[in-house]
Amino acid sequence: MTEDDIKLSSCIPGYLCYKSDWNISSVQITANNIEAVQCPSDNKKFCIKPGYDDICTNLTTTFTQEKCVNFSLTQHISAAEFLNPSEIKMTLPTKLPAKIEANLPPNCADLTIDYICSDSDNNPKNVSELEPFTDYTCTGQIKENNVTIKNKTDIQFKIDCDLNIATQRDSTNTSIELSWTTTSQKCQEVPKLDGLSYDCSCHPVNSIWDKKRAKLNKQKPGRACNFSGLKPYTDYTCEVQPTYNNKNVAKPTEVKEKTEPGVPDDIFTFDISVPEHNVIKVTCPHVNNFRGPEKLYNATLSYDDVIQKMESQDQCNFIFKDLSYLTTYDVEVVAFNGHLYSKTMTERVRTLYNDKALIGFLVFLIILTSVAVLWVVYKIYMMKRRNSQKKMNTGLTELPTKSSSY
Repeated sequence: MTEDDIKLSSCIPGYLCYKSDWNISSVQITANNIEAVQCPSDNKKFCIKPGYDDICTNLTTTFTQEKCVNFSLTQHISAAEFLNPSEIKMTLPTKLPAKIEANLPPNCADLTIDYICSDSDNNPKNVSELEPFTDYTCTGQIKENNVTIKNKTDIQFKIDCDLNIATQRDSTNTSIELSWTTTSQKCQEVPKLDGLSYDCSCHPVNSIWDKKRAKLNKQKPGRACNFSGLKPYTDYTCEVQPTYNNKNVAKPTEVKEKTEPGVPDDIFTFDISVPEHNVIKVTCPHVNNFRGPEKLYNATLSYDDVIQKMESQDQCNFIFKDLSYLTTYDVEVVAFNGHLYSKTMTERVRTLYNDKALIGFLVFLIILTSVAVLWVVYKIYMMKRRNSQKKMNTGLTELPTKSSSY
């Protein structure tokens, strides 16, 4: 058998197949150390699968015979005939600008692939025009010398940009303002993307959040969201949710912020009593909303616009002792949260007379009067005694003696 007895034939797509009228089953047929396999449909045909690197080269097949002369055949392995598009290894794009890389046979200098992509709405786009966060299906046209020879199987992918949202916040007692900048390692053109916007929301921590009532604000990169009408000194959870073409993309960036302290609720009324003649007692209802870190009640006692006493405690229950009697005082009560005061409530109250001093004086007066009465009685007694003594003495002098009677 010589090389003239071997003819090219077709059997398995992508294989180089040979046929002969001779029984060549005993012949060793190899190319690049790859042995031929028998054609499933014809036992007179033997096929060799060219390697990926053999495409666009001349492949030499050796026929080794046990009792005959060996010979070789050389055949050009064209890309159009032997390249299997499914064997082309693809590197799908993961960043922008998008680029699809194909590992084509290294010996095919004039082989290229052009891709046409479309989104879910079948809008055609070139690879360089692809946008992030969008599902694409791309079809590749394999060209040799700019002539299409095959179509690459459709490939599907989506480029998810790694959005890094750096937030800054500023708050008052009724508002929170969020500002941010967005960067991405995969998508350097993030600030210029027209379809990228943001949903901002804030809601109190540990509250049931009704999304219909959530405060939302769409903004472009680098802008700010401002939420007003919030509760003072309240913990809020705010989120910046990136959206692309009105669809949420990536995870929201969460920000914890507390509003500044606000003015406490006013003390609308308080009770003043004088439980003792020089003691003033002040009580008032509990304030519901202090809107600050502390919950204190301050009470001030003034006389003639001069502060006499001042007390601060967590219960509105004050007792001012050792005050002046029959004195009119001004009492002021205010709620304080460590930063701000509520509206001041003022009442006027007058202490009573000094009952203890009066009782002491009366006792002293009674004692003094008693002493005076006793003194007068004593004087009268002594006077009567002297008068009685006088009369007795006078009677004795008037009695006759015995000598004179005779």
